[in-house]
Amino acid sequence: MDHSGDIMENAVSFQSSLQRFDKKAGAFYMIVPDEVAIRFVSGRKPERVRCRLNDSVDFQCAIRPMSDGRFYINLATGIRQKAKIKLGDNLTALVVKDDSEYGRDMPEELTVLLEQDREGNQLFQQLPGSHQRGIIHYVASAKSVQVRIDRALKMINRLKV
Repeated sequence: MDHSGDIMENAVSFQSSLQRFDKKAGAFYMIVPDEVAIRFVSGRKPERVRCRLNDSVDFQCAIRPMSDGRFYINLATGIRQKAKIKLGDNLTALVVKDDSEYGRDMPEELTVLLEQDREGNQLFQQLPGSHQRGIIHYVASAKSVQVRIDRALKMINRLKV
C-alpha cells in the first residue's frame, strides 16, 4: 500500500475466511466482525477503507452491510489471485479508513486530463462517487501509460455526450 506507514499506525486487524454468496452471481467475500465494522461504519451505509489481506495484497474497498445485520468486504477475482486464496481459506486482514478524495487512488493521467479539461472535470465532479470510482478503476487498471491516457480521454469524452 502506498500509505504503508499510515495503515500500520491506525489499522484494525481481524481474522476471517473466504466465503461465497449463494446469490449475487456467487461473489466472494469475507465477514468483517461487528467490533471492527462499528469503528468505520455509521448506520447501514458502506464505508471506504484500505485493506491489507494476508500481509501481502493491498487494495481499496468498502465495508458493506449484509441483510442479516453483519458486514463484509467483497474480494474480487484479481485480489483472490494475488493473495493465492481459495474458498474456505482463513484470512488475516488489516483495515484503515480510506481518506482519499474518491475512495480510490487517482491515476496521474486522469488527474492531468481533469486539470486541463474544465467541462470534463465539472461533469466528473457531478457523478455519484460509485461512478467516479468506476472510471478511476477503469483508467488505473491499464498497464501502460498510453492506454491509461486513452481510457481517461474516452471516459471523460463520454460524459460530454
